[in-house]
Amino acid sequence: MGETAIAWGFFAVYLLAVGGAATVGIQKVTGFASFSVGSRDVSPVLVGLSLAANLTSAATFIINPGLIYLYGLSGVLGYVVAMPLGLILGLIVFSKAFRRVGDEVEALTVPQWIGDRFGDYRLTVFFAGASLLQIAFLVLITVGLTRVLSNVLAVPMWASMAMALGIPLLYIMIGGASAHTLTNSAQAVLMLGVALIMLGSGAAYFADGVGGFVDRLASIEPVLAQPTNPDSLLFRDWFEVVVCNLCIGFAIVNQPHVMSKALYLKSTKDVNRYLATGIVALVVFFAVMLVGLYARILMPEAGIEPDAVVPTYIVEVFGPWLRSMILIGLVAAGFSTMEGLMVALSTIFTNDIYQPLAEHLDVLSAEEIETRAVHYSRYFLALLVPVVALISWGQIVNPNLSVAILGQNGVYALFSATFVPILFGIFSKRVTKEAVFAAASTALVVHFGMYYGEITMYHNNPAVPATFALVSSVLMALAAMTAQGRWTANLEGEAAEAAAE
Repeated sequence: MGETAIAWGFFAVYLLAVGGAATVGIQKVTGFASFSVGSRDVSPVLVGLSLAANLTSAATFIINPGLIYLYGLSGVLGYVVAMPLGLILGLIVFSKAFRRVGDEVEALTVPQWIGDRFGDYRLTVFFAGASLLQIAFLVLITVGLTRVLSNVLAVPMWASMAMALGIPLLYIMIGGASAHTLTNSAQAVLMLGVALIMLGSGAAYFADGVGGFVDRLASIEPVLAQPTNPDSLLFRDWFEVVVCNLCIGFAIVNQPHVMSKALYLKSTKDVNRYLATGIVALVVFFAVMLVGLYARILMPEAGIEPDAVVPTYIVEVFGPWLRSMILIGLVAAGFSTMEGLMVALSTIFTNDIYQPLAEHLDVLSAEEIETRAVHYSRYFLALLVPVVALISWGQIVNPNLSVAILGQNGVYALFSATFVPILFGIFSKRVTKEAVFAAASTALVVHFGMYYGEITMYHNNPAVPATFALVSSVLMALAAMTAQGRWTANLEGEAAEAAAE
């Protein structure tokens, strides 16, 4: 059997498996809520695996290893150590409290959660619009999947892109969140197996221990073995490597498709099992980026585009059977997050834009609005995919270093904007809706202003503008709360004086 035939065989089995999950999922769709967050009867272990799969997409398995291939050990410290530490801390801090408040307001989405928490629907609309920034991350995943499918299945780029977008679109349109959770859980198990295979592929490079491994990197180029890389665009000093990636990891959990996972759980007591499962899987998944160093030792000339490093490494190192298994793992890594983003964005459109508008117009009955909501979620997805395809094709034919930069720029801006509303919304009783809006607006202005205004030498690393945006938004919220408190105190004082007179 030829290599391509073997790969197609594994791919067909994978498609049958996710098709089965979608079939089960559609049986659970009884209304818009079940389409959006599922039936809430799924095991917290499965939801935890779904979380890990969502947080470690094609960026972790395909795109970021290419950046580590270029820049060496500094990339490992940033992406494999600092960012996961921040992410795990963020999950622990936010998940249980977000789940509790989400139950109190019966929220289906992060924008709805914010609007209901602060009692202003305009905030819901604002953050629903901001959520479209996640299209940039969908592009990142699409480019990664397109390259892998094209390499291993031996099909043209346009055909592999059609599969990369069309397959998850089909089964999410059918089964919604129920299909998404089930397929994500199965994909996470597959990803764990593939992660261990890929990590094991470089075992021979450690024959002389970690020190010998680092020496091999240094023999290619000394800066590859250093904790910072002044010649890089992303890991030039300790601030970029550690501080920024810790901040990004901590705040990245504030994405709609991540935070909403806690709303899939039946009760708050399930959160601990959900987190434990997700964190263990996340540690393994992030370690896969070490493959970037393996690839640099195997192919030391650094003449490969970063986005093509992992597909090239797979073809160079593995035989047809293992290569096909790894293909499915990488496809699962990409599809898992793509599904989560599709469900989150379609739910935000319908739940936060269509339904409130339909209820305000008061033309349709509640039952009719509910029925149309599921249909409109699907229509939104059908319109979203061509937009993602067009941008993705531009990134393939005319890349700017790596599609990771585009993906990071969009998604980092989004969670910078949602950080204060969620953090203060959970832990502060005093924060006002005005302070929340001011903080979110500040985050977007600082992030995009610094990036596109080319402010400082760090502007081209999206993690740095995002870190400044996070800090600026927190300071703005504190300043707005202080000003609001003084204004209120002055009004109370004036009222007291008037009463005394």
